[in-house]
Amino acid sequence: MPDSAKSGPLRQRLRAWWEGYDLAELKRRLAARVANEDAVPFPQPSLLERSQTVTLPHAEPTNWTRERLAAAQIVWGEGSLSPRGVSQLRAISARAGLGQRSRVLHLGAELGGVASELQASVGCTTLAAETQRPLADASNGRVRLLRAADGPLLPNADLILVDGLSEHGEPLTTLLRSQCQTLVPGGYVVVRSLVLTDERQASSPRYREWAQAEPVRPRLRSVETLSRLVEDTRLSVTAISDIAADYAAEVEYSWGGAIDRIRAMHRTPAGQALIPQLLAEGERWLKRIELIREGAIGVRVLIATRRDRARR
Repeated sequence: MPDSAKSGPLRQRLRAWWEGYDLAELKRRLAARVANEDAVPFPQPSLLERSQTVTLPHAEPTNWTRERLAAAQIVWGEGSLSPRGVSQLRAISARAGLGQRSRVLHLGAELGGVASELQASVGCTTLAAETQRPLADASNGRVRLLRAADGPLLPNADLILVDGLSEHGEPLTTLLRSQCQTLVPGGYVVVRSLVLTDERQASSPRYREWAQAEPVRPRLRSVETLSRLVEDTRLSVTAISDIAADYAAEVEYSWGGAIDRIRAMHRTPAGQALIPQLLAEGERWLKRIELIREGAIGVRVLIATRRDRARR
């Protein structure tokens, strides 16, 4: 993070988000400042335009509304609804020895942002898949729908990256068992996930309040349970890393930049329509980061390889 991003107005804006600043008052002050500032081009207008055409199926209940999808991408980048963890992706790519001939399967791909990041930075072939039908439908064909009964989606995968699937009670063992069938010898499976670090907190009012605000109700597992589920798919977990601090820093940094975008959004009707959703999203992420800092939940990376495949 640049030194200039750690001080001055940004620090004040971060405090507004992460130290309990009243969101209604923040909205009022931002609106009042617009009249005294020069016009600033609103970033990524295509996300707003596409958000008006996304059709989500009514048969499957979801809180991923088109406004929520558009608001999230303003913070995290096109195709992403949560932190990408770019520094982790670089480390994972180096460890797996990825290159232009490599093949990567991303499970829990949201709208395909991480897969696009890997393809752009490494040049590898990527296939993005998502178990949530509303997200696959909203991805404009960039993300395939993944079901538990599906066979392997990507033959000869060098890396299978799993994001978020274990957080929502998905049949992780079933999904990994089928998708790892064609993992190449020496290939890696990397699972990035929120975990429950203090099971007593799962019944606390703060945890329940956060869970109810999530677009998909979280069903977090402990690190031990998550590791066992991965091991049950004929994988050997070779490393487990705690990335909670990096995760929280990325969230805070991204939302600090979003404050400027929210102020700019007051200048367009489409932007104004998304401001309430952005403010609600900011409050939701604040609750998540508070639980992480309090030790109620954590963020882990599990790295595994196939037990029945020799390393290259």
